[in-house]
Amino acid sequence: MDNFFKPRSIALIGASKDKTKVGYNLWQKLKAYPGRLYPVNPRFGYQRVTDIKVRIDLAVVAIPARFVPGVLTDCVAKKVKAVIVISSGFAELGEAGVSLPPPPVPFLGPNCFGVANPSRRLDTTFAKVDPPPGNIGLISQSGALASYLFNWARQEHLGFSKFISLGNRLGLTENDFLEYLGNDSATKIIALYLESFADGLGWLKLASRISRKKPIIVLFGGQTPAGRLASQSHTASLSPAGAVVTAALNQSGCLQAKTITDFTNLLEVFSLEPELKDNDLAIVTNAGGPAILATDTASSLNLDVAKAVDVLGDAGAGRFSQALNEVLKDKTRDAYLIIITPQANTQIESTCRAIVRRFRSVKKPLIVSLLTGRLTETAGNILRQNRIATIELPQEAVTGLAALLQWHRGHKLDLYPARRSYPIHSPSGTLPEGRLTWKQAQGLIRRYQLPLVKTITLDQPVKPADFSWPVVLKADPSAGAHRTEAKAIYLNLKTGAAVKTAYRRLAQKFPLILAQPQLTAGHELFIGLKREPGWPVLLTLGGGGVYTELYRDLARVFLPVNEKLIANLLRQTRIGQIIFGYRNGVKLAVKAIVKLILNACQLIEEFQSVQELEINPAILTETSVTIVDLKITTFRDSP
Repeated sequence: MDNFFKPRSIALIGASKDKTKVGYNLWQKLKAYPGRLYPVNPRFGYQRVTDIKVRIDLAVVAIPARFVPGVLTDCVAKKVKAVIVISSGFAELGEAGVSLPPPPVPFLGPNCFGVANPSRRLDTTFAKVDPPPGNIGLISQSGALASYLFNWARQEHLGFSKFISLGNRLGLTENDFLEYLGNDSATKIIALYLESFADGLGWLKLASRISRKKPIIVLFGGQTPAGRLASQSHTASLSPAGAVVTAALNQSGCLQAKTITDFTNLLEVFSLEPELKDNDLAIVTNAGGPAILATDTASSLNLDVAKAVDVLGDAGAGRFSQALNEVLKDKTRDAYLIIITPQANTQIESTCRAIVRRFRSVKKPLIVSLLTGRLTETAGNILRQNRIATIELPQEAVTGLAALLQWHRGHKLDLYPARRSYPIHSPSGTLPEGRLTWKQAQGLIRRYQLPLVKTITLDQPVKPADFSWPVVLKADPSAGAHRTEAKAIYLNLKTGAAVKTAYRRLAQKFPLILAQPQLTAGHELFIGLKREPGWPVLLTLGGGGVYTELYRDLARVFLPVNEKLIANLLRQTRIGQIIFGYRNGVKLAVKAIVKLILNACQLIEEFQSVQELEINPAILTETSVTIVDLKITTFRDSP
């Protein structure tokens, strides 16, 4: 990988004297690189890369797509150590794109923005602004976003250790460069903009290991159907569902940014600040309103804030400085937020210089919220030049501090893969393809001790002797319909006449009908298990019943799991708070609930042909858990 970032010799294939060409911009930038540089162009420099007599460590290709396959053949013949293809016009265009088989050489692209190693003056991008040197390792599927970040970092006095644009990822992927940056001593934090994962399982394993020693901050695009379609035409990749992305980032110990502003705030905080080891936050302000908003945000993010120190709106630099001295005497504080607003007597620049002096030897996180707009650039530069984080809005500053604490505490979490607390055996027999009927699922229900409510199949209306009243009639799970919307379920049937009417209506649309006793008490739990392409099985837990999709009280994790991980997952949901005794209330049947979830996980891990298992709902009480509805779907063609 060093050949991408520390090459001794570079061949620019497509170097140009035409200022309108990308090859011209690249040639001008690469002239600053201290290594040997060789232009390749039939009208400018060498005819072919094979004509160069010395060894080439890195070839950068910026030519029309139709010529790229032949050039890559030359690179292989020349034994070039690494290749970057800037050219576009391949898989991102669909069938109209040029076909490009991956060459047997470390290869980045095509359709990429290049790489950069600012500390060595290596820049193979065609960005308007050169990336400044620093400690952020950036991997991006968007060259335009990277170009913006270069400009932002220069303004904020931040910079990059390495930059990598992935392009279509025909060769190397984010996982290859994530591992490289994880071992790079110049990289303090790793930032990624992604629109898809090249290898989800590989990401989980790798990021879980690296995030223990370095923060990984991810901004993910393509989280809506429209966004996923756009990403496919952008980088020839299809984004996974948002739920999969969030689960993957959470379980691998990464921090997920929701917006570009969120992303840049986190980059600034983690680039400049030391670790935040506990949650006691001190606030010093000359304005009550912003401090109250910051306190509200801190409280919602589990940061403890004593009453903010308000120096009042007429405070000059001296009063600010005195307040800072008093606050710093309290050694129990873990982090500091200073809020400065422009009022008549506010000495903004002098106050910033006082902050620099007072905090020069303090090894704890500090963020200054300069609510000054464009009134003064000098004040912000005073802080930035002294490596003090400046985030304009105090609520966003608090969010950044909370992220510092989240990462520190995340080291103690069970990252992927968790220890499995159940054995995995080879299954005996095979399962039918598609949605299983209730009868077809009976063997699995018994084998894995899934506590299903008493259920019978009907070929005639239910008799009063079969159940105690009231009863429920519904279509067999193999029907696949959302029962409420499809009118495939009739509840609270208390008479034989009501049962006959319900049976007749169901029988007109559904060939298989089930009858169960109506359970009238308890809380409803949703348990979902699904095999996502390229990922381990995804477990989803949350509030169940007909309002599952409306309330979206859900938490997710990839298998394998154990009792501790399931308990932690449940506690992230409202139904989980009830299960464990909300406000010192009575706990529900915790052991039975956890056992049910583990048994369902064991089932899908043992039977690889099971694509999806859904329990919705399981009825929970203080003494029992009972499954009311269970759907098992197998692959049409076994994986």
